[in-house]
Amino acid sequence: MRWIVVFAAAGLLAGCATNRPAGLSSQSLVGTWRCGPIAVPDPNYDLVVSTETINQADGRYTSLATSVITQPGKSPVVIRDRASGTWLLEGDILVSKIEEVKFLSSSDSWISNERGQKVQDDMLKKKSVYRSRILKLTGRTLRIVPVESTYKEAEVESLCKRT
Repeated sequence: MRWIVVFAAAGLLAGCATNRPAGLSSQSLVGTWRCGPIAVPDPNYDLVVSTETINQADGRYTSLATSVITQPGKSPVVIRDRASGTWLLEGDILVSKIEEVKFLSSSDSWISNERGQKVQDDMLKKKSVYRSRILKLTGRTLRIVPVESTYKEAEVESLCKRT
C-alpha cells in the first residue's frame, strides 16, 4: 500500500523557500493548473501522477489527482482522489494544507472505496501540510518540486500549465 502514500504526496501541489522567481506572488498562482504527468521512480513499480488544482484568491484550493501504478507483469491500476484545503505562498514555497481527501475510484476491485478512503484518512492524520518549491513561473507555466516529502522518491520536478 506504500504506493498509495507516494501517489498522494506526489500528486499534491505544495512547497518551501526564501527566494522568489520574478513575477511570483500569491495572485500569480490563482487559477487552474494541470501538473504532470510526473513519473515517480521506484524499483518495484512505475507510478505516474497527474493533477488538476484550482487555487482560489481566498486561499482555498481543490485538487484532483489521477495516479497510474504499473507493476511488472500486471495491468496498470488507475486511482483518483480529490483533496481540498488552504494554500499560501512563503517566499518561493507553495504550502498546501489538506483539510479533506475523498477517494474517488480505483480500477482494481481489491481497492474498494472504503479501503481507499481509509488509507487516505490515515495518511491525512499523519501528514496534512505539503510544500513545493517554485523553480520558475511564466505567464502560463509553473515548474515546481515537492520538498520535505514523506518519501524522497516523490521529490520529482513537475511542469504545470495554466488552463
